[in-house]
Amino acid sequence: MAVMECPNGHLYDSDIYSECPYCSGGSQSNEILFGGAGGGTAPVAGGFGPSSGEDAYKTSIGGGAGSKDNYKTSIGAVNMGDNNKTVAPGSFRDAEKKSGRTEAIIERKMGVQPVTGWIVCIEGKNKGKSYNLYDKQNTIGRNSENDVCIEGDNTISRDNHARIAYDSRHNAFTLIAKESINNIYLNNEPVYIPTKLEAFDTIELGESKFKFVPFCCDQFSWK
Repeated sequence: MAVMECPNGHLYDSDIYSECPYCSGGSQSNEILFGGAGGGTAPVAGGFGPSSGEDAYKTSIGGGAGSKDNYKTSIGAVNMGDNNKTVAPGSFRDAEKKSGRTEAIIERKMGVQPVTGWIVCIEGKNKGKSYNLYDKQNTIGRNSENDVCIEGDNTISRDNHARIAYDSRHNAFTLIAKESINNIYLNNEPVYIPTKLEAFDTIELGESKFKFVPFCCDQFSWK
């Protein structure tokens, strides 16, 4: 269907009519079938006139009688804003909204989320795999929504089993344990309070062990 609008503001299908059937009286006499919303068709006999075509089409797709703008929307046309500019459908506008995630100061200045370090699995189902750490409190867990997602080890909590925080002001990392039954060990010692991390410390979460490898350190920082 090619929707056209005549100088008088009438909408019609230019694939069927060479001129506006509203203004000309509707010379098309063949039965026209329009697809309904559920995949069916609704016959409209006697042309696409003002009293039958537009209202019948809207009825066939499950809509009611309404204005010309409603008719445009029913056939997939975009609405016009108050300033007569094309406005994208709401679903597209919603997709453009930001997630609301808080940005770190370094990320705001650089325009990217810079890597500050890694943890590397040295024992467990993900042995050999590395995980990025960023300028934030990096949550660790099995769920993909965590900053560090450790898959396959069911002894690790789904959400926030532990956190590794990077403090850009002091250029330092801290291991933070979650209050849970899952013990966390740092160099074979249990962690109950926030504890500073040093290069190549061994972190034990569930049945997995990791080496901590800082990128930001005494030799380098993003600041």
